[in-house]
Amino acid sequence: MGKFLRQIGNLIRNYEGLVTILILVTILRIPSLYEPNRYADEDIYLTLGMAFRKGLVFYRDIHDNKPPFLYLIAALAGGVTYFRLILMGWNLINTVFVFVVAQKMKLKRLVVLAVTLFFGIFSSIPLTEGNIANGEVFMILPTTIAIWLLLTTRKREKTVSKFYLVGTLLAMGFLFKIPVVFELIAILFWLTVYQAKTAKMFLKSLFSKKVWFVVIGFTLPIIISIVYYVFAGAGESYIKAALLQNVGYISSWEGESKPIYQSELFTRGIIWLAIMGLITLFRRGLKLNFGLMSLWFSGALFGALLSGRPYPHYLIEIVAPIGLMLGLLINKFNLPKGVITLVLVGALGGSIVYYKFWYYQTIPYYQNFLEYQFLGKSEKDYRDFFGYGVNRNYEIAQYLRGRTTPEEKIFVWGTEPAIYVLANRLPVGKYTVAYHVADFNGQEETYQALLEERPHFIVKIKNEEVLFDQLQSLLEVFYINVKEINGAEIWRRR
Repeated sequence: MGKFLRQIGNLIRNYEGLVTILILVTILRIPSLYEPNRYADEDIYLTLGMAFRKGLVFYRDIHDNKPPFLYLIAALAGGVTYFRLILMGWNLINTVFVFVVAQKMKLKRLVVLAVTLFFGIFSSIPLTEGNIANGEVFMILPTTIAIWLLLTTRKREKTVSKFYLVGTLLAMGFLFKIPVVFELIAILFWLTVYQAKTAKMFLKSLFSKKVWFVVIGFTLPIIISIVYYVFAGAGESYIKAALLQNVGYISSWEGESKPIYQSELFTRGIIWLAIMGLITLFRRGLKLNFGLMSLWFSGALFGALLSGRPYPHYLIEIVAPIGLMLGLLINKFNLPKGVITLVLVGALGGSIVYYKFWYYQTIPYYQNFLEYQFLGKSEKDYRDFFGYGVNRNYEIAQYLRGRTTPEEKIFVWGTEPAIYVLANRLPVGKYTVAYHVADFNGQEETYQALLEERPHFIVKIKNEEVLFDQLQSLLEVFYINVKEINGAEIWRRR
């Protein structure tokens, strides 16, 4: 036992900088473990996780438009606190791998620590919604490990197993959220175009075992997931919801239907290709490591901007590659690196301004937590910091739990999936929020489910923007309004 403790002590001394950063990241994330159910996307994942635990099949019986891994973690967590705890551990492991990647690129010790600290902070704080259990924070770990594997592969190494594993890791990231596919493209570009000095070498690289094992490693887990859902009776729904419907969901933010060549997505794609071409043009001065980091950053940035939506958590995808790219620039500056960095950072800054990315305050978030924990702030006031509807949802959930059995379903018309999670009751129909009913044309399907199930309670959030005329008719005929709580109506079946 004494020898083991000495070994642990030596390990801590050797990596005291990393250990200090991990402790800091843990401290930054502790307040997230006390947060109430207050973030709609997170509660959608937890609702699907609850459905999974109760035997429902994703996409067939309960719907969202992302691949399944995030819902499986939500099912394992069972509640927001454990969901955030898993997220904390996941992010700490990611921080270690960023440290290892920086070391592998032979950065100076202080630069390694600076890069690791940069990642640890900006992947954890409310500024980027790093404290929320979104797909981005989960999907970036497999990608970081894949990058580390690429860097640990010697130039003349004959084995291709590592490249298969690289593809498999990227597939794992994809099964959390689809933008990882653009990081795959960037890596394949690095393995082929970037490293080919002649057209003949490029053609040879296209048939390289390394490239094909990355592609096979990426494709096979996705095919397996499709086969699984086919046998579960949800194959078509899975392909539509998690893959094909994302195309329409992505383009819907632009507000009007356009030919693909006239869309902003097409324009961004052309800009991305031009940037990758520029990186290749400067490759002699960039070398392999900087080329990989800059191409990774370009793919991650395109993925973050895929929908053109201004959600800060999308930018978490670029935190690791931009930190590592800047680390290489600081470690050994030259003009080509400076030019490429300027172009990429300029593209990031211009995108943040153009798409008007939302900004979440970080200092008030921690102040609210400290006041709650140490200065006597009430739980109600603590929850009110996160939005006026948070306490209302807790009150509604408590009301419904006392008047329904765990097997009964309820229906909430609005964007308040927290009510399902807090009440531990499944929704009627496949959809957990009103905007999904609208986005995926589920009005008639939802109405029929309500007619068949006739739940004892329906909650209607006032001023819901998405219209559902059949619901109002059903309420007036079969239900009575028994309670109103802060902008929400609770209707009980007659």
